[in-house]
Amino acid sequence: MTNLHIHPTAVVSPSAQIGAGVEIGPYCVVEGPCVLEAGVILGAHVVIRPYVRLGAGVRVAPHAVLGGEPQDLSFKGQETWLEVGERTVIREGVILHRSTREDRPTRIGADCYLMAHSHVAHDCQVGDGVILTNAVNLAGHVEVGEKAVLGGMTGVHQFVRIGAYAMVGGASKVGKDILPFALADGRPARHYRLNTVGLRRHGIGGGRYRALEQAFRTLREGGLLNGLPLTEEVARLRAFLEAPSKRGIAAFVYPQAKWEE
Repeated sequence: MTNLHIHPTAVVSPSAQIGAGVEIGPYCVVEGPCVLEAGVILGAHVVIRPYVRLGAGVRVAPHAVLGGEPQDLSFKGQETWLEVGERTVIREGVILHRSTREDRPTRIGADCYLMAHSHVAHDCQVGDGVILTNAVNLAGHVEVGEKAVLGGMTGVHQFVRIGAYAMVGGASKVGKDILPFALADGRPARHYRLNTVGLRRHGIGGGRYRALEQAFRTLREGGLLNGLPLTEEVARLRAFLEAPSKRGIAAFVYPQAKWEE
């Protein structure tokens, strides 16, 4: 361990693997086994429970608790993990739980931003670049695709899938899957239209955007995507619709789609 900055009030397990340049703030508790890769920064009063792996450059704000046992009555204390990708920012009071499954950790991707008091439950899979705004709560086994944004105080039911580049409005109740590239909102959350601003921010414009517009119009009117231009985004949308779903697909606000019949 080189170039470490560990505050004298912090308690660090000898079984913790600490990378170069890690900073551990006042009154932190770092249990083991765990892995803090190079450049991880822990603010004051952070608790790292056993079986946590934080990627290089992860920053954790005060009072976050990472790696607690899953809130699942079937859990029997087996070794399961929580993994957080490189450069992810975890703000004040965030709570992340490790998985119930030994073969797959709860996983937060790289370059995510988890705002204050958000919670990611056991077995969730959160893609790269996801933003969880203040007080978002993901129940167990939720999947969130990369670059998705969830508005503040949104609650997501267990086993729900939220597609890549989707935007969910604040205080929504998400009980069914949200399509990739979509803007959804409400209680229950329903699809409104494409996530126009988010797509343009990520360089999805021109013909790629028009193909998605056509795809969403077709879905909103209850049609199928067969015969549409097979851009990368349309192919991804089709794959999402064809994949198994435990909750079904959220409705559109406008005309009836085939999964609502």
